[in-house]
Amino acid sequence: MKTQRLILGSLLSGVLALFAAERPNVILIMVDDMGFSDIGAYGGEIKTPNIDALARGGVRFSQFYNSGRCCPTRATLMTGLHPHQVGIGHMTQSPGSNRGAGRPPAYQGYLNKQCVTIGEVLSQAGYATLMAGKWHLGNNDQSRWPLQRGFEKYFGCIAGATRFFHPVHPRGMTFGNENIETPESTTDEAFYTTDAYTDYGIRFLKEEQQGQKRPSFLYLAFTAPHWPLQAFEDDIARYRGMYRIGWDTLRKRRLKRQVELGLIDPEWKLSERTPGIPAWDSLDAKKQDEMDLKMAVYAAMIDRVDQNIGKLVGYLKEAGLFENTLIMFLSDNGGCQEGGMLGRGNFYDVEKRNQESHNSYGEAWANASNTPFRLYKHFVHEGGASTPFIMHWPARIAPRKAWYSDPAQLIDLMPTILDVTGARYPARFHGNDIPALDGVSLRPAFGGMTLARKSPIFVEHENNAFVRDGDWKLVGRGVSGGQEANRSKWELYNIKADRTETKNLVDAHPERVEDLATQWDAWAKRAKVYPKASGTKKSKKGKAAVERTGVADPPQVAGRGFSVTADIQASKPNGVVLSHGGVNFGYSLNFVQGQAVFELRNAGTLTRLVAAEATGGACTVGASLTEKEMTISIDGEVIARRASPGLLKGQPVIGFFVGEDFKDPVGRYVVPNRFNGRVLRYGSTVTPDSAK
Repeated sequence: MKTQRLILGSLLSGVLALFAAERPNVILIMVDDMGFSDIGAYGGEIKTPNIDALARGGVRFSQFYNSGRCCPTRATLMTGLHPHQVGIGHMTQSPGSNRGAGRPPAYQGYLNKQCVTIGEVLSQAGYATLMAGKWHLGNNDQSRWPLQRGFEKYFGCIAGATRFFHPVHPRGMTFGNENIETPESTTDEAFYTTDAYTDYGIRFLKEEQQGQKRPSFLYLAFTAPHWPLQAFEDDIARYRGMYRIGWDTLRKRRLKRQVELGLIDPEWKLSERTPGIPAWDSLDAKKQDEMDLKMAVYAAMIDRVDQNIGKLVGYLKEAGLFENTLIMFLSDNGGCQEGGMLGRGNFYDVEKRNQESHNSYGEAWANASNTPFRLYKHFVHEGGASTPFIMHWPARIAPRKAWYSDPAQLIDLMPTILDVTGARYPARFHGNDIPALDGVSLRPAFGGMTLARKSPIFVEHENNAFVRDGDWKLVGRGVSGGQEANRSKWELYNIKADRTETKNLVDAHPERVEDLATQWDAWAKRAKVYPKASGTKKSKKGKAAVERTGVADPPQVAGRGFSVTADIQASKPNGVVLSHGGVNFGYSLNFVQGQAVFELRNAGTLTRLVAAEATGGACTVGASLTEKEMTISIDGEVIARRASPGLLKGQPVIGFFVGEDFKDPVGRYVVPNRFNGRVLRYGSTVTPDSAK
């Protein structure tokens, strides 16, 4: 009887919560790889009147944190849990890949069953659950797709990046559970994913209004402006020539607008241009024109997103849904530096550009996108982890002129949605225990009140990590590699006084560093950041092999000479010492039965350099590439060389790994091809663009 009373009490409280809640429609809009300062409301010159109107009519957050990368952000967004807790501690499996196999469950590469999605929770509360756009939370088995994780209707790309005009499988379009080979345009122009995602989202909302008329949850996940950079020519024309001022001037202009908006404190110093980014005036006129075009295409993609948000808002108003619809808008991470300093791919030939799969605008423009902050996607310094975040709900949120300054994070969106919809978060779901939520409801922000957060904000991605407690932020690059945090890599900043992270106070406040680092360690254990490998493999001699460790800041080698070195110890070395990239672009320093091998992939073409004699014991092995030659060295002496096939035409997409090749093999071996000895130290150097 006691158990029955508890069950009845729980059901009754759930029913009461449903009646007490406002039960608005909820639309969650996410863009992909957009920088902090790109939209007009956050200081940018890109024309975003519809997003800006939502910002003016609602709450604008000045300090909102993502998880540093596409799929970890989506994992937290969809579940309210930290990405490691749900199986996406690093990345999702790419189509057809076995990434994550043999790793701990926290790094398996797809959503596990020990979590619930927003779709699963809201469907239990009587909501229509609709999605259009990028999923990126599990690809290689249909049980991991949106319709199997709580969504009733879906149109979009199950995988991550896709071509905008000409998507093809395995990165093509999917409707429900069916792949579409040739998607039809939803407009009177060519098929374009940004348009199609919006139009399908509106279609799903209309179908619900014509049917059951339940309150609706729509997750609209644009792939723009993620590479490949592709846009309509008339949209590009609006920006062509605007960026001939260069990245340095653009950063200064955006900062000026941010200060005028009250978003950025004028006392904060603009972060330095990332080392290696050339001064704009050092580029010749041809290169400046090319870079202007790249940024114009990028801006046009964001412009098109804004046009589509305007179309969505127009439908909501026409259907009488706008007043009671909570719209949330954010980006999944900071601007994307992938593709080298000045980007990659074809831009002048329109037909070829729109068939590209990886063309990008590069690190120099990404630095401007993230004005005034440091670093980018992958990292969790402010440039990588800060995102614009807007909440708009006419029925409950009055327009606010002041910025909302309490720090908030992705873990807060699930509690907020539960709060306004009356949905209940389960302790068990489909027979599995579900972890409790760490986030807090953002409802206090509706009226400018302080959030009731009782613990710090924690983030970890690809060995980069931070803990934010009040005004203090402990952050590090490569700090969380291996099987415990490397405390020597922590940096400390007072965000209230120095949000651009230009004054590292780690030496001035050792006690605070110790306290925050200890809190991060405790969180990392609870959130399943560790272990990062499934255990230590033993060599035939009984020595421990190097565990899988992805380097947080891989060298930017596209179009540049480089060298890598490693101090190793092995009686007869065999396997991969260092690898970066895969079958398209990449390089590997490895051994085959004691002989050092330097292998290079350039647009898929493999070039190998093999040392004539075997090496053993403790030594320093190195490899280098210049425009003229490839070399292998042992203890500083070149032992093998050959003519260079040329510098890499593109930046390796797959990360830099120590002790194995991670995914797609660079060389003539089967991955992971782990090293059979020990890598004691390693390093890399990249020549400046002006001295290739």
